[in-house]
Amino acid sequence: MACATGPIPPTVHYLPDDALLMSTTPKPASESETHSEHAASYQRPEDPTLARLTAFSDGVFAFAITLLILAIRIPHPNDPDANQGLLQLLTQEWRSYLAYVISFMLVGINWANHRVMFSTFARADHTLIWLNLLYLMVGVAFIPVPTAVLGAWLGSSTFNNQVVAVVFYGASGTVGGVIFILLWWYGAYVAKLTVPALTTVKRRAHTVTWAPAPFVVALLTLIAFASPLLAVAGFLAIIVVYVLPLARLVLLGQRWRMSQSANRPKTGP
Repeated sequence: MACATGPIPPTVHYLPDDALLMSTTPKPASESETHSEHAASYQRPEDPTLARLTAFSDGVFAFAITLLILAIRIPHPNDPDANQGLLQLLTQEWRSYLAYVISFMLVGINWANHRVMFSTFARADHTLIWLNLLYLMVGVAFIPVPTAVLGAWLGSSTFNNQVVAVVFYGASGTVGGVIFILLWWYGAYVAKLTVPALTTVKRRAHTVTWAPAPFVVALLTLIAFASPLLAVAGFLAIIVVYVLPLARLVLLGQRWRMSQSANRPKTGP
């Protein structure tokens, strides 16, 4: 889901290890020459607009992830079906529990990736702000709605209704994922708002990690037309995959391939 001119003083950025984005020492000019004058004008350790944007985004994430729990029904003694027994009523809510777990983890993963993304930005401009608002609206704040629908209709109605519920959920995730990639593409490649310390290799590692996600969700959404439960199992698999530090693994893989290429003996005539 913003700089004073003159010499740029050295700046130390403190980031979590999983970000793998910035060094604690200033980079030489040769590593930042691919950035435009936008990144070159970065002087303050934290842009006030960027800090407010991140704080606002965290609030939206927190609000959305809290609303997810409201889709789970709390049985009461005076309910019309209370004679079925509390245990049975709680067990009947398994669909809502499943939808809650999936959405909570997916929103949490999106928050973690959003945090990593914005830790690479030196500043924010007008377009980045509005792209971020669009992402928060579609990819975060709206998620409690398809979550409630999925929990209410999955496995409890006709096959066609289950398909609609899972497709609605998957389509919402796909659109949100596309906007997330658009947000990263604009900030990292179009406007070049990233800090000079973000190297080309590290930027590519994040792109390779994040870009496939909306396409995978879209594929699972298509699978839902044939098997809604299989699509839901795919959503769970995405959670398992993205809990791993993929950016770190991609970066290590790239370094390993480069080292293998450097150590490979050259054959001559």
